[in-house]
Amino acid sequence: MVRSLSLARSPLHHARFFQPRLPAFWLYTVVVALTGVVAIAEQNLFREMSPQGWALSWGLVILYAAPVATLIYLLDLYEREPIPLLLAAFVWGAVAATTLSAIGNAGWGIVVARVGGPEFASRWTAALTAPFVEEILKGAGVVLIVLIARDEVDDLMDGFVYGALCGLGFTIVEDVFYFIAVFGGDVEGVLQGFFVRVIASGLYSHVLYTGLAGMAVAIVTTRRDDRTPRERLRPAGLLVGTAVFGHFLWNSPILEFFPPHPWEGAEWLLIPVATAVKGLPLLLFVVLTVRLAHARERRWLRETLVSELDTDAVTPGELAILQGPRRRFRARRELRRRAGPRAADLLKRLQREQVNLAMVRARVASKDDPALIRQRAVCRSLRDALSAIPGAASAVGAERG
Repeated sequence: MVRSLSLARSPLHHARFFQPRLPAFWLYTVVVALTGVVAIAEQNLFREMSPQGWALSWGLVILYAAPVATLIYLLDLYEREPIPLLLAAFVWGAVAATTLSAIGNAGWGIVVARVGGPEFASRWTAALTAPFVEEILKGAGVVLIVLIARDEVDDLMDGFVYGALCGLGFTIVEDVFYFIAVFGGDVEGVLQGFFVRVIASGLYSHVLYTGLAGMAVAIVTTRRDDRTPRERLRPAGLLVGTAVFGHFLWNSPILEFFPPHPWEGAEWLLIPVATAVKGLPLLLFVVLTVRLAHARERRWLRETLVSELDTDAVTPGELAILQGPRRRFRARRELRRRAGPRAADLLKRLQREQVNLAMVRARVASKDDPALIRQRAVCRSLRDALSAIPGAASAVGAERG
């Protein structure tokens, strides 16, 4: 028993954020360090301008960001991404992308003003600069994460998770800027900004744009299919183009139904309607895209593990449960009720290692690859340990049947 349990400690990936041998790690570190100096100086200026408003701003955006970050983290059905890499994506969006975008937007804004004139620039500068500058810079962060930890991006949802967290970091820093610099920075102004930027617009933020860009990066880099680079670029370009267009539409005067400022009375109720007109189509597109990506993941898991049914590393009953997060949770909850928390924990580890088995199977060329043989042994050892727990053996036996 001791030997079999020791086999159950074989993590599939060894990727870490701290990779001093990789140029991408140092590029990320240097850019974040340099832009971090500017970002800290800006936040310190906001704090001096309005200490109370600045503190309230950060409290409100954290209140918004915490559940959104949790939801993004849980969207990956089968393999949660490493926390240090997720934090790296978030920090890139919050520090590097925001600081560099401010510089880029200002420079290109001058170009738009010179070409189109002041009146044109006042209406169109945000639409003609930010979607391109910001999506490129945020997307660069996802690319760096991939270069630092290549094996962690297995499929589209991995790219979406890293991209969405990068976008979330960008969003909250941008919101604080608007609360202080645009809405006045006092308590009333911050609350107004929170209503407009988060309550009315929070569903249509940079999380969507960069999530789609992250999916595009994953399409280009994933190894789960045999498509040629040219075949990969087409859907990747569609996703990036959709993100840029959604951002362009949001910033442009097209479909502009916002009531004129200052807002009074029922005009406040028109703001969520105005934001929905611009943002809801993209949100629905992203929801559909995520659902299709989940279906793709489930199909991949099923097709990959079907070939492992004859090895006894996974049984038909376990495979049926494994495909759905809710099924996995219900199976663990039922086993906890019948056999206790240790049995439920072992089942959770078995499910995780069976997912890892599918990933190993998809990466190796031979059914007799040593890595695949080891992973099968891990799964069997966990099931044997589970079977030895009183009250759990019957459940495992039923799954075998």
